[in-house]
Amino acid sequence: MDRYTHFEDLSNEIFFEILDYLHALEIFTGFTSLNKRISSILQSIPLRILILYDHSRRQVDFISSHLTFHAHQVISINIYDKIRDYTSIIDLLFHRHNFTNLESCVLVANSSITKLENVIKRIKTLNKLVSFCICAPNDYNISTIDRSDLARIMLMHKSSVHSIELHYRYDYMDMSNYMLIPSNLISLKLYISGSPSTVSVYSILSILRLCQTIRYLGIIVRQNDQIENNNINVSISTPSINENDLPILPHVISFDLEILARCDSRSIGYILRCMPNLMYFYFLLGIRKAAWPFPGELLDGYVWQDMLERYVPHLSKFELHMAIAKKYPRLNLDIVVNSFEYFVKKYFNWNITIDRWKFYCRPREEFVMLRTFNYRKHKASLCIGIPIIYGGSFATQSTASNNHHLFYSDIEKLIIFITKKMPIVTWSSARFQQVKYLIVEMPIIRSSLWNTLSNIVKFSEMNDNVFAEQSVTYLSHFVQLSNVSQIEFGSTFDISRWKDVQFILQACPNVINLIIGSRLLVLSKLIDNPSLIPIFKQIKMIESITKKNYFHSNFASKLVQRFPSLIHIELQDLF
Repeated sequence: MDRYTHFEDLSNEIFFEILDYLHALEIFTGFTSLNKRISSILQSIPLRILILYDHSRRQVDFISSHLTFHAHQVISINIYDKIRDYTSIIDLLFHRHNFTNLESCVLVANSSITKLENVIKRIKTLNKLVSFCICAPNDYNISTIDRSDLARIMLMHKSSVHSIELHYRYDYMDMSNYMLIPSNLISLKLYISGSPSTVSVYSILSILRLCQTIRYLGIIVRQNDQIENNNINVSISTPSINENDLPILPHVISFDLEILARCDSRSIGYILRCMPNLMYFYFLLGIRKAAWPFPGELLDGYVWQDMLERYVPHLSKFELHMAIAKKYPRLNLDIVVNSFEYFVKKYFNWNITIDRWKFYCRPREEFVMLRTFNYRKHKASLCIGIPIIYGGSFATQSTASNNHHLFYSDIEKLIIFITKKMPIVTWSSARFQQVKYLIVEMPIIRSSLWNTLSNIVKFSEMNDNVFAEQSVTYLSHFVQLSNVSQIEFGSTFDISRWKDVQFILQACPNVINLIIGSRLLVLSKLIDNPSLIPIFKQIKMIESITKKNYFHSNFASKLVQRFPSLIHIELQDLF
């Protein structure tokens, strides 16, 4: 006779194993009030609270009602302050509940002003806290007072905290008032930000004096926009430094340095001197204004070789990414790449690539991007996007010339401006093969020129096809078009470019999201084009990007007919 095993017949050990995979909302939704045995188990398990942006206030209140009797079981919290229909979730939960056994706390301050007063009060009493992280996407998310109080409370916390990440902008001008960071802390990440008059790369030195026991250190240094502060011509100032009184951090083995500020090899050298036993060094530099001083020596591999050999002799991993806007003269890419040959020989699987193109069509300015092969595997705190690529000016050089696409396998969004000048192609495959979201811009054809060309016999039909095919070829040098799932035809695309739109869409067989101008969307040459019907049938999202264009009332039925898979649509204009 067969014997059926019921769910409630499972042993306590199996229940504990199952519930360990679930967060608090799932547990309370699925297992509350089943029977006394299950309720007893729920009283003894650790709880993890997860509240993301797509949660609702109703779900939060549901969790909170159960936390009245279970708050002491919470060991992990991961909370977004703003959810889809409410803000101040962090303040609400920390006001209602005291999580006395909390071990891990991750807070995302994504609302306009995230209130942290109750968090700060509670943290003072959390003696089992091991890991604390807070992230604020923008300057205004956390008040200046809360930033200061939270930094002071966390960095002076006397409990068992091992890891702290304060990912919000703060100048840390008051660091001299702090005592040494407690010895339990071994991992620290800070975001130093302020005006050029108050914050520089040298600001790191004052923080290092407090980090005697740190093993894993990550620091972001950001200076506010110099152009807005009318300081674009101010040179890099070097404070008076006693080289015999630099802080020494013998325990630091990993250092992640990310800089959006003026810097040079001298300032970086002073910092590295403080870490004689460093083994892993990740360096990111972003300079997005060509008016900033150009740190040319940081593109010289021989300078890096001298600095690293002298100050961090135990280094076993060195990865870098630099994105620099600079004025002419043009950089000699061969000289830059050849200067890093020492590292190619020293470290296993170490290679470097450098790319260059015109910077936003500004006269005598270029954008330079230098990156090591394995930096793509590193999870940097800052995300420095790639500015629009003017393909006709694109040049590249690498120590692994056939594998450029591997250097940027983490890049999934790209903007390309198709210029009249074709790039000088020295590579055999698309440079950015993992791009999922492609934005395309083209020069605008003036109406007078378009009318003139269209009146030339046989010009329009035959040459339009040739030009459109060239556009696809142009894009294929940079992007693996078969991997593109979302494509945007930018504001420079008017109806004269309809043939380019057709050919580009045909070259992207897996596109499912389409962003396009309203006039192009309703254009009969596109929406009634038989060659595009298979593409239209798979489109799931359409968004129009131009205004002041009214759709005809019967266009809605045609839209549904042409795009039967649509699940989301945003049109800027009214029918």
